[in-house]
Amino acid sequence: MISFEEFIQNTIYYRHHAFLFVSKYFEANSLPENDFCLLLKHLAGIELTQIKDGNIFETATQHNDIFVADRTRKILRLEDLNKVKELILYQPSEGKRRVIYIENCDRMNLNSANALLKALEEPQTKTVFILTTRNINTVIPTIASRCQKVFISFHNFSQNNILNTINIDDFNLIKNLISSFKNYFPNLPKSLFEKPTKNLQAAEIKSVLDLCEKIAKEYSPQTIQDIIVLATNENLKKDHSFLMIAKSILANVTEWKQAENLNPSTYLWLTRIFLGHKIN
Repeated sequence: MISFEEFIQNTIYYRHHAFLFVSKYFEANSLPENDFCLLLKHLAGIELTQIKDGNIFETATQHNDIFVADRTRKILRLEDLNKVKELILYQPSEGKRRVIYIENCDRMNLNSANALLKALEEPQTKTVFILTTRNINTVIPTIASRCQKVFISFHNFSQNNILNTINIDDFNLIKNLISSFKNYFPNLPKSLFEKPTKNLQAAEIKSVLDLCEKIAKEYSPQTIQDIIVLATNENLKKDHSFLMIAKSILANVTEWKQAENLNPSTYLWLTRIFLGHKIN
C-alpha cells in the first residue's frame, strides 16, 4: 500500500490508461477535493481552481475534458455513463488527456459496467480513467482486470494504522524476507541454452514455511495483505532497482484479494509469494 502523496510523486512510473484506487478510506469518504485536483494536474495536465464554498467535483463537470459520474446515485445506470463513449472519441480541448472519473465504481449495474468495459478495452491515447472502490472484491472482475490497481491510503488511513494491527517483530521478519528476494531474482542467462540455477538450503525453506504458518494463524488475510504491500513499498523506496520484484509481489497480492470469495488458504498464498521469488 502506498500513500496518495507517494503515488503523485511517482506518476512518471504509472503509464496505464486506467487506474482503480482501492482503499478502506472510501468506506466513509470521497476522494479529498485537493487530491482530486492533484490527480487531474499530474495525470492529465488539467488545473482546476478551487472555488470558495464550492464543490470541486461540480466544477469539474463543467470542464470540457472531464467526465464525473453522478456521485449521488446508489446505482449507476447505462444512461449515467452514455456520455463516456462519445467523449473519448475526441481529443482533449485544454488538458493533455481527457479524464473519466467514477467514484465507488462498484455502484455500476451490469449494463453500465459493460458500456464502460467497451471503453476500457479500446483505450484512447488521450484519455485516462480514474475509478475508486473500498473493496476490490465488489468490482466486476472484467473491469478490475482492465485497470492498474493502486492500493492507497489517505490522511487518516496511514502506515501507523496498519502497523498497529501486527507485532513489530513479525513485520520486520516479513520486511527482511521480502528484501532478500532481490538476491534470488534470476539473472538473465548468458545464452538461450543456459538455465538460471539457485541453491536453496533446506533450513532456509523451513524457516520461510514456519513464518508462513505463524502469521497465517495469527492474522487475517486482509491484515497480511496490507502488511506485505507496506513492506514491499518500504523496500522499493530504499532501492528503485527493486521495482520488477515489487510489481510481481503486488500482482500476487492483487490476485489473492480477487480470489477471497473462493476462501483460499492463507498459508498457501503466503508460500506462493514468499517461496515463489526464491525458487522460480
